[in-house]
Amino acid sequence: MDLHEYCDFQVTGRNPYLFVNALRQSPVICTEQRCTGEVFCGRILRRDLHALECLACDCHMELTIRERRTAGQKLQRYRLRLGLLAGILLGALLILWQSNIVETIEVQGAVNVDTSVILSILEEEGVQRGTWIREIDILHCENRIRTSIPEVAWAGIRRTGNRLVVQIAEERPHIPMLRERVPSNIVSRYDAQITGVKVHAGTLMHILGDGVRKGELIVSGVRTDEHGLTTFLHCNAEITGIFTREAELTQYFSQTETVPTGRIFQKRRLRIFGALIPLTAGHPDFIEYRSFHSATPVYFLKFRLPCEILCDTFEETAISEIRHDKADARLALHGDIVRFEKNLLHDVTILDRAITYTVTEDSLTAHLVYRVEGEIGQQSEIFMML
Repeated sequence: MDLHEYCDFQVTGRNPYLFVNALRQSPVICTEQRCTGEVFCGRILRRDLHALECLACDCHMELTIRERRTAGQKLQRYRLRLGLLAGILLGALLILWQSNIVETIEVQGAVNVDTSVILSILEEEGVQRGTWIREIDILHCENRIRTSIPEVAWAGIRRTGNRLVVQIAEERPHIPMLRERVPSNIVSRYDAQITGVKVHAGTLMHILGDGVRKGELIVSGVRTDEHGLTTFLHCNAEITGIFTREAELTQYFSQTETVPTGRIFQKRRLRIFGALIPLTAGHPDFIEYRSFHSATPVYFLKFRLPCEILCDTFEETAISEIRHDKADARLALHGDIVRFEKNLLHDVTILDRAITYTVTEDSLTAHLVYRVEGEIGQQSEIFMML
């Protein structure tokens, strides 16, 4: 689209070269010249049109003018279309608004620190999606992150467009003191029968098949040679044995639980350019409820638009007393037993189990006795008096 006013011309005559020579000697600026037979074409500025007409008249040439529409002339046809102008103005305002509000917050450098903790601290300071960027006190937010989270050694916030980038550096963890050289013995953790021995350092005090009591010495870190010289070692050994583990689990026939009533209320809102537009009227009238939050992006022809639909689901709950019979209580206890074995007996091998049930007026109790095989040794430091 041309910004200057140009016009194309065409001259016709028997001798167009006479006109061409006169045009070259004149101050008229002519571009895109071409000559075919008795026809000469070109382009000039509109201000030189009168001089071109004089040259054509002096050379007895027929002049034809075709004006080119400029940018101003092409836009002039839209001067009365107020809707288009309003749309352009509204689009420019939306772009200006979107570029000055927080659209996303990205946390970088967080390895051991939970990013949700950092986002919650920023939310307490009023920094969240839709916040006007110029109103954010970046220095205060950086100090708040450093002082609120002990694991953060440094924090910095920078802006890239409508995106806030929070960069943190975590404290280097302190290297724990190595205790492999501390003089120690290995004692029994349970009343057990030894089934496996593998000693790397120390003196074995029992052999396979021996029974040991809880706290009894198995591997000694004190060594005395034939000359009476005593040395103290850090014992290292793998001692396995068979021992007994006991537990007691109880399931009550009557329990108070929070259960849903079936009433649900959904509140939808449209978030566009950081603004929230309610799509659902009213509020839940529940006294007690559980809430769930979801966000659904909006797409148009597989392109994601800068808006999304937020849905808050409120489910009413009530406190109810639930009664169980003996069969239901026994079934619930079976689930507790499975979880107990999975979580607390995962490091041993179960050889045998004995389960006895005791029924009272309000509960069913399971007494668990396990015969298991596993590691029985534990370190016990040697304290020396100097």
